[in-house]
Amino acid sequence: MSSLLFPGVSHTVIFVIVPHTQGHPTCVLGCPTLMVFKWIETKITPNYLSKLFVDSLGTGKSYLLKRIVGALPPKSTYATASTGVAACHIGGTTLHAFAGIGSGKAPLDQCIELAKRPGVRQHWTSCQHLIIDEVSMVEGELFDKLEAVARAVRGKDEPFGGIQLIVCGDFLQLPPVTLASSQTKFCFQAKTWRKCIDLTMELTEVRRQTDKDFISLLQEVRLGRCTEEVTRRLILTSNHKIERDGILATRLCTHKDDVELMNERRLQQLPGDMIGFEALDSDPALIKTINSQCPVGEKIQLKKGAQVMLAKNLDVSRGLVNGARGVVIGFEGSGKPVPKVRFLCGVTELVKAERFVFKGHGGIYISRQQLPLKLAWAISIHKSQGMSLDCVEISLARVFESGQAYVALSRARSLEGLRVLDFDPNVVKANPYVLQFYSRLQKERALRQMTLDPFLEEN
Repeated sequence: MSSLLFPGVSHTVIFVIVPHTQGHPTCVLGCPTLMVFKWIETKITPNYLSKLFVDSLGTGKSYLLKRIVGALPPKSTYATASTGVAACHIGGTTLHAFAGIGSGKAPLDQCIELAKRPGVRQHWTSCQHLIIDEVSMVEGELFDKLEAVARAVRGKDEPFGGIQLIVCGDFLQLPPVTLASSQTKFCFQAKTWRKCIDLTMELTEVRRQTDKDFISLLQEVRLGRCTEEVTRRLILTSNHKIERDGILATRLCTHKDDVELMNERRLQQLPGDMIGFEALDSDPALIKTINSQCPVGEKIQLKKGAQVMLAKNLDVSRGLVNGARGVVIGFEGSGKPVPKVRFLCGVTELVKAERFVFKGHGGIYISRQQLPLKLAWAISIHKSQGMSLDCVEISLARVFESGQAYVALSRARSLEGLRVLDFDPNVVKANPYVLQFYSRLQKERALRQMTLDPFLEEN
């Protein structure tokens, strides 16, 4: 297996599965996003078994994924993710919805029978390209089961039944969700991992942050290192005054219950009338599926003065991007008024309902039409995936997972827009098994590595 270590913060690593008959796989070091896409585009053919992307934060991975999805035939391509929020970002569905095997906890034989049901079987047999985003949150046993199910349902003994995989994630971010009594098992610990993964590509161009010192700090935190200098700089952020123009810092929380309580309490404390906005769903019978995948709720209540953030890119050139912070300054419009929001980027905008589209069970497209806004006094670390926050306040006292502190800190666009409360260096943790895995990749790369120099020179 060709491989490389992930040495920098906020970078993306791409593992690409290729047929073993193709000879030694290839490693690409330090490639810009577009160059990697061009190379991958030339390799998306039936002769290539699969491609796997493992991403870190802030390098334009979602952009790259969407370009790849657009280059693949739509009828045989399924875009999935381990979480509903991540799936919505790439216009896909959850991995569990695609697989059709429930939670995946049932015995393998039962999972295979579930996958052979009408509608579900069609997913597996028609699929030639399977995208899985946020693979770090896919449990190792589930990975093995999916691989076995693919071979059984498709009747092919090739890895994943011959499906080409494009899989993204970073194992130093959020791990799989497991019971407190169970030990975490990552995808790379799956029995079938090594026979499936052959090639590693790395995106090193950081897009979210531009401050090299902040990027360096995040690099240390990502690897579980908290030096005296890192500790000093993060403690100093507690004095940052990051509120301006009536826009308050968003509190990033480890537990979703804290988020709901804080947002509800702060909204109720505002004077004035409450205005509610109901979503229009394409199929109300699928409300549970829509709620699990859509980044905005079926109902949002707002008042003048409400702290909000965008949940969708509206106009990147004007700074109206997913995670952009703002405050409601009023309501305008004929008929039912819509909120007028002043954003931290300097833009004041009437925010109207937008359509969020994703795939449901059976590959059917479902949608929700709703204001692309979320209350923003607080947001959970999990729900902040894919967002870049302008002003964020973090309490790390209740961090309970490896990688959680890193994911929280890396939501901030800059150190100046970050305020860390009650910082404790002990919460900066990296899973030792993940560090061992990356160390092994580095050693394997040193033993066997081919480059794409001819291709890069041509492009």
